[in-house]
Amino acid sequence: MEHAAAAAGDPQTAGRFPDLPVRSPWIAQLAPLGDPRPLDEDIATDVAIIGAGIAGIATAFFALRSTDHRVLVLERDRVAHGATGRNAGQLTTYFERPLHDIAAQFGDDLALEGQRAFDDAHDLLDLLVAESGATVRIERFTGHMGMFTSNHVIIHLRNNRLRLDGGLRIEPCVVSEEAAFLDEIPAELADLYTVVPQARIRELLETDDDRYRAVLSDRKGCANSAMLCQQVLAFLERRYPDRLRFADRTEVERVVVGPDGVELHAHQHRVRAARVVLCTNGYTRHAVEDETGTPLVLHPEQQVVGTYGFMAAFAEEQPRTPAAMSYIRNQAVGSGEAPYVYVTRRTYDRPGGAVTLTCMGGPEWPHEGVYDPWAPFPGALLEVLDSEARSFAQRARPAGQPYDFHWHGLMGYMDGMVRVIGPHPGRPALLYNLGCNGVGFLPSIHGGRQIARLLGGEQLPRSIFDPR
Repeated sequence: MEHAAAAAGDPQTAGRFPDLPVRSPWIAQLAPLGDPRPLDEDIATDVAIIGAGIAGIATAFFALRSTDHRVLVLERDRVAHGATGRNAGQLTTYFERPLHDIAAQFGDDLALEGQRAFDDAHDLLDLLVAESGATVRIERFTGHMGMFTSNHVIIHLRNNRLRLDGGLRIEPCVVSEEAAFLDEIPAELADLYTVVPQARIRELLETDDDRYRAVLSDRKGCANSAMLCQQVLAFLERRYPDRLRFADRTEVERVVVGPDGVELHAHQHRVRAARVVLCTNGYTRHAVEDETGTPLVLHPEQQVVGTYGFMAAFAEEQPRTPAAMSYIRNQAVGSGEAPYVYVTRRTYDRPGGAVTLTCMGGPEWPHEGVYDPWAPFPGALLEVLDSEARSFAQRARPAGQPYDFHWHGLMGYMDGMVRVIGPHPGRPALLYNLGCNGVGFLPSIHGGRQIARLLGGEQLPRSIFDPR
């Protein structure tokens, strides 16, 4: 965290914000947690799920719903207090990697099936909410991304061509009539965008920054995935008291995968399970090995690397329409020169009534050392957000004002930027539903349903998510 704060320092704004206590708006909305329930005995089960965030809880929901297996969910902290309680709370279904690039690696058909699976996860979320009786607020709307170079536009139009040819909905794209790069867009992509006045770009992006000359739009949404997890877990414990056991404050130190099942070393106890599902995303402190002590690892593209994400939010009494906007800041997509800025706006329920909560983020740093979820939020990072994202979030907000929330989270990223869902090659007792990759929590729900299908004995077709 000290490294991140030093790297973010800006002499023009330094000192405006001190280091501050971490406060996540999603954890703040949770019902009282009650006393911890750590594992207090050796136990045997059919399925052990490691992680009680959105991936683990969705996996438990679909596994209990679709099979007759006994399920044990183990959480090292409290329910939804990891990345799920420290994220941006977005409903989105894109990959943070061009779809046509994924198609070049896996083929068009598999890439399109992967995109279709994420798109359909909206329906899975609705199913999960309806059957569990969850009362978490879910808001859906059209979100927008700002672009300013031909590289940005051409890459996303090529993604749209693949979508259109594959029978998927496209992401509408508009380009300003004042864009200097209009002539650089290939003629074969002309049917995939519309030329509009620059005023329309400003309107969609809610900005007067005329650097942005094009907008890509798609279905987005907002929800508190931590509250969803808490409410679904409570439902599962009521619905399946004989088949579900939950233990928190139970850190799994070791996972030993043998030919006849799995042994977990957790909280000074042993867990024997027929199968184990890793839903740990940013958490990487456990060892996973075979019976000889040889580590079980995946292809380098699929190995999780913890990444710090930093976010801040402010509340306004005046109602504003829910929204999600992002603003590319690199000259070329994926060049890594500067993180894009993202903003979400939603209705936020708190004692005394609902307010409008505007959240913003963008800065990320690689994970170094042991992550402390309660380490202070670096004031230098808040200064960066205040100077670089505030004007996108709320043009009328003066600089230097206090924020209601400031939080960071350890997110699980991979070099391939594609989630991992399924069994370890040659070790079917070890399964994965992990890899946040910065793309909302809908992919976690899709992964949970897929794992449940595998646990139920289905043979699933090959996919881009298969562990390698």
